[in-house]
Amino acid sequence: MMSRGPCIYIGGMYAVFPSSSNAEEGPSGLPDDRIVEAEPIREVPRAVFDTEKRRDTGQIFPTRFIPPRNSMHPMELFLGMRTIGNQTRYMHRYNSKAFLVFTDGACLNNGQLNPKAGWAFVYGPGLIYEPTPQIISDRLENRGPFGDNSIQSSNRAELRAVIAALRFRHWPIEGFNTMTIATDSEYVVQGSTKWAKAWSRYGWKTRGGTDVKNKDLWEMLLAEVERLYYYGLSVNFWRIPREWNQTADVAAKKAASENRLYYEWVDTRTIPFGRELY
Repeated sequence: MMSRGPCIYIGGMYAVFPSSSNAEEGPSGLPDDRIVEAEPIREVPRAVFDTEKRRDTGQIFPTRFIPPRNSMHPMELFLGMRTIGNQTRYMHRYNSKAFLVFTDGACLNNGQLNPKAGWAFVYGPGLIYEPTPQIISDRLENRGPFGDNSIQSSNRAELRAVIAALRFRHWPIEGFNTMTIATDSEYVVQGSTKWAKAWSRYGWKTRGGTDVKNKDLWEMLLAEVERLYYYGLSVNFWRIPREWNQTADVAAKKAASENRLYYEWVDTRTIPFGRELY
């Protein structure tokens, strides 16, 4: 059950559109079709979503994920495994309580006239009976989560994808205690794990005394990290090469090319354990 606006692309590839958020396309890094059985996770009672949009308190920050080796592809460490019902997630090879989500943002005409931004995240290899990537994507809104007017840009789209992934589902209810966000955006990884600590401490000002750009999205992203932390789930970020993030990249560019436009913030959420998900 989805709120208005979101587009779900399960399988299928889209035409690649030019975007200044990605300089050059590499070989496809699509997740493969490996699906293995994970330890069964006990189904817990249906939870009520906390839909409030908060700003961060500056107490909890995500960490940076360091793979065992720099050349390790996410699919070497996070395999397609079965969770509740027919659902699958990218779960850690050695820790069934840790899972991974790919995120990306794109903007056509970024920094020019008539920019159009879109975002996407990939949260699993597909249903057991349809093993194709599960993707959520949409256009970037013209207003931020707290009603501020904003612009269409690749950086905002990158942040929006992460927020959407964090809020999409009450992940702790699936038995997870660690969520890894795989992104090719150094802006997102450095900002969330390093720069934001200083920004938050000094009232969201840069060293030069100017306002931090995209403050509203940064505040909400960190607030979501805090919210999940208090539910027992920690968040970390893995900076990966662009060519390893092709599924999310293509979906984000497709979303950016859509003609629909949202003036107000639109939440993209699903119920914890709906029959339609099985």
